[in-house]
Amino acid sequence: MTKQLVIFGFVAVLFMVFSAFEASKDTFTVNHTESELKWTGYHLAKSYEHWGYVQLKSGTLNVTDGIITSGQFIIDMNSISNKDVEKEKENTKLVSHLKSNDFFAVKKFPEAKLVINKSDASGKSTGDLTIRGITKEVEFQTTIQESSSDKVVAVADIKVDRTDFKVMYGWKVENAILSNEFRMQVKIVAKK
Repeated sequence: MTKQLVIFGFVAVLFMVFSAFEASKDTFTVNHTESELKWTGYHLAKSYEHWGYVQLKSGTLNVTDGIITSGQFIIDMNSISNKDVEKEKENTKLVSHLKSNDFFAVKKFPEAKLVINKSDASGKSTGDLTIRGITKEVEFQTTIQESSSDKVVAVADIKVDRTDFKVMYGWKVENAILSNEFRMQVKIVAKK
């Protein structure tokens, strides 16, 4: 009986020790009104650019011991906007063209998705980006700017090859003057 109590006590102490070292895992819900996703598209040789925003619809961010371990974000492609063209008529024309089949085919693909599969302590992240129903692996750098028990603010800079997702201007000549790369600068504000 005494031997069983000693073994039970030893197991209880081991359990308490390992429980104390268990990783702190937290799941945060994206605040889509405070978060932002800025896009920038370039002409060839980056001599000229257009930029604007697209809104996040929903998402979650998982953080373990101060490191982003995973996340999933749904992007509302219908919300795409342009901020560099000031004339309303030209701005409307550009946004309509971005929503067309030449670019993001928003009627058929109203959502895009970014899934973070893993990140390391340096912030190097790997994930899957889905645009126009096509999913490709992407690598990017993430940085946590603010972290507390109830809020996380993280940023990422993602370079995307539009040809991987068949984001192609319909005319060969016009398509040739566009850079294949576009940029997504993401700021995630997530709360418990």
